[in-house]
Amino acid sequence: MRTVGEILKSKRLEKKLSLEEIEEATKIRVKYLEAVEKNDFASIPGGAPITKGFIKNYAQFLSLLPTDLLAIFRRDFRESKTGQIIPQGYLEPLNRSKFSWNPKLTIFLGIFLLVISLGTYLLYQFSSYLGAPRLTVSAPTEGALVYQTEIEVLGKSDADASVFVNGDLVALDREGNFEMKLNLFPGENKIKIEAISRRGKKTELTRQVEYRPL
Repeated sequence: MRTVGEILKSKRLEKKLSLEEIEEATKIRVKYLEAVEKNDFASIPGGAPITKGFIKNYAQFLSLLPTDLLAIFRRDFRESKTGQIIPQGYLEPLNRSKFSWNPKLTIFLGIFLLVISLGTYLLYQFSSYLGAPRLTVSAPTEGALVYQTEIEVLGKSDADASVFVNGDLVALDREGNFEMKLNLFPGENKIKIEAISRRGKKTELTRQVEYRPL
């Protein structure tokens, strides 16, 4: 697709006219006619209004439709708020985000993640301190059928909690693991496991097992 300048220059050469002859007829100085033919509109003083006037007068003198030339001009160029003429491809990047990654942003993000991680850890510790202790029982399973008089109770809680199995205190290791052997009575046996924090918060689990003597 040809530009405004290429169309005007081609038509002028077709008519075998010099720029000086165009200047005399249109009163547009030669240097501005050259600028129009080169699409160098930035060198024309007065911005878009003056440039459009030059294009219109130049086109009329060459027997071209000014509306067609101005439409092509608008296709290739835009007018800024200050009246400057800007190529179409240049205006879009100016409107895009100027965001770019840099070392300062990396440091800021690192500090932000560190603060978030520390805050999450402290919140977890605070919740653990105020809340009921954790308690899991891995053995026996609920509804287990047992044929021995003795059963082993295994589980885990917070290391600083107190754990009771059917009311008896159980020792914990450094990681909060505990184990205890419990005597069973024939038939249904209910095993109650309790974990109590230093602040008196309690977590309780039960296991129902059946002992069938052989």
